[in-house]
Amino acid sequence: MAATGKCGRIRIGIHALIPGSFLAELIAQYRKTHPGIEVEMNEGTARDAVIQLRADRLDVVFVAGKLELPDCHTRPIWTEPLVAVLPEQHRLAGQSAITWADLVGETFLVRHGGTGPQVHDHIMLRFAGRWPAPPILRFDVGRGMLLSMVGQGFGITIVGAATALLPTTGIAFRSLSDELEPVAFTAVWSPFNRSTALHNLLSLASEMGRSVRADRF
Repeated sequence: MAATGKCGRIRIGIHALIPGSFLAELIAQYRKTHPGIEVEMNEGTARDAVIQLRADRLDVVFVAGKLELPDCHTRPIWTEPLVAVLPEQHRLAGQSAITWADLVGETFLVRHGGTGPQVHDHIMLRFAGRWPAPPILRFDVGRGMLLSMVGQGFGITIVGAATALLPTTGIAFRSLSDELEPVAFTAVWSPFNRSTALHNLLSLASEMGRSVRADRF
């Protein structure tokens, strides 16, 4: 039964599991169609997740960005637009969309964990060679606490659009009109992992990803 993917377990590394997001829907659909598979999830940074994958402590990880790793298989699965998170009384909160130039002079907040390191690098990349590097403050907090800190005026942050699905107060999500490409989220797994449970999850992820893209066009 394990060989056919009807029983067993799968260990998944994730950046977050937000209700209503693509990843949450993927996990829910997988558990529905494969009830005999025990799903284990581990939340952490992309770096730590890949380390655990290489140590055979995870079967697959989903990370932000298009990774190319020589010793792993990778496949982009879905995308999300980037949005800025502002206090609801912020000078830009009344605009439907903003640009990176509008954010010059702002203080950015990022997490140590989750996608925080990637958010930090993305902010630095967008400012490099165009404007002075912005102050970026790092905090060892969860996603919810970081959003609360934005609402309290500590600074602003950048997140994937799925974060706007969370119940929040005191903050505003605004699209970045000059962020031309959405962020890709990629599945990473070992080429030596022959698990049928893993193969079934990747097949479902690709199928759902194609369906989402088709709905957009």
